[in-house]
Amino acid sequence: MTTILEVQNVCKQYNGKIILKNASFSIAANQIIALVGKNGSGKSTLLKIIAAFIQPDSGTIVKHRSSLKVGYVPEVTPSHILFTPQEYLYHLGRIRGMTKKHLLQKIEELLDMFQLKEAQNTRIVHFSKGMKQKVMIMQAMLEETDLLIMDEPLSGLDAKAQNDFEQILAKVRDQGLSIILTCHETKLLENLVDSVLLIQDNQIIQEKELDSYPMHRLIFEIASLSLLDEISPFMEIQQKRSLVNGHYEIVTIVQAKDSDQILLKLLQKNASIKYLATVNYKKEQLSSLF
Repeated sequence: MTTILEVQNVCKQYNGKIILKNASFSIAANQIIALVGKNGSGKSTLLKIIAAFIQPDSGTIVKHRSSLKVGYVPEVTPSHILFTPQEYLYHLGRIRGMTKKHLLQKIEELLDMFQLKEAQNTRIVHFSKGMKQKVMIMQAMLEETDLLIMDEPLSGLDAKAQNDFEQILAKVRDQGLSIILTCHETKLLENLVDSVLLIQDNQIIQEKELDSYPMHRLIFEIASLSLLDEISPFMEIQQKRSLVNGHYEIVTIVQAKDSDQILLKLLQKNASIKYLATVNYKKEQLSSLF
């Protein structure tokens, strides 16, 4: 993967108290990273250092492209914005030096992407928390953003709003952006995040790759092994055993994104589905499921 930004040995203290010590990691293109840790562990401080809002005491932030644009979404959404989203985004864009023509075009794109066109003339003060959060992400994407930084973006959102937000993040990544966010929601970590960084004792002590999450454990019965030729490319691991009726029982692990396609093929070939369930194991642990 192409690295777009590196955090190199970043240290930070406040009033003599160590907040971050030698924090180092890299962010790749089209990657979503979750930053986790206890309250007060330094997550928000690290995000603000990456966004260049505060300076580290030592260490550096290295951008691999001089033109790299960073957008920031704060944890606390302003609650009394009297502008409509269109007005709010227009004023922010003009303050940032965007031309009127390009700005209006970008606002239209974002309103469409975030499904806020019907509410474009409603004052933000009347929005739900989820809708306000959308506006905050939109303002961070007004310019040609490469990296989106988000501090606790799911805080206070109900289940529906969280699901909507997960779809938004997927759309944002599809637009070519990288994302680093602080997050406590395990569902989001499993379904969308590529990598997890853990801050503990002022240091990043663990990096957990989630490229195999989520997985499905699937058990089905078939009459002919020839069917396996069609779906074997999707199988991470499999076991088969002969049944007394001349059929075969197949136990396999597949990526969740492939499940619908696999199930359709199985049903078209008159296979019998016995079991399907989500499992959250890395590839090297999958054999323990059998």
